[in-house]
Amino acid sequence: MVLGKIREAGAGFTKFPEAIRKALFFLAEHNFNEMEDGTYPIDGKNSYAIVQRYNTRIPESGKPEAHRKFVDIQYVVKGKEELGWCPLNPELIEIIPYDYERDIVFYERLVPGSSIVLDEGTFAVLYPADVHRPCGSLDGKLEPVTKVVVKIAVDYIK
Repeated sequence: MVLGKIREAGAGFTKFPEAIRKALFFLAEHNFNEMEDGTYPIDGKNSYAIVQRYNTRIPESGKPEAHRKFVDIQYVVKGKEELGWCPLNPELIEIIPYDYERDIVFYERLVPGSSIVLDEGTFAVLYPADVHRPCGSLDGKLEPVTKVVVKIAVDYIK
């Protein structure tokens, strides 16, 4: 997992692969507060953004997930949320097997569990080895969030 602030996108993020840099610049250049929820292409099926608005949930009510075919960039535009995280490891208990079409597998809980706060302007780059539980509330307060999730095909990253 890599964390950062989108305002740093102007610095170039020179250490990131081109596909991730392109996605970060897409995030930096758009006003998502004025865009409707939905899917927006960045580079065809290789990279696209999903704009979504929702209320956070009690963290334990969400199930940790991981992806195999796509890297996620989770970017909070408005609001804040807890993102639970752990590395992919043999101690995880799969509760919903990998769905190839949806590119997702769900686990019982994070082992070992840790969390970070994604607030306005913060992004997290999550690779297939990053098991994550998004959309968590902070201090038990359910809050509205505007978030963009960019999906980048693993095979597209050079």
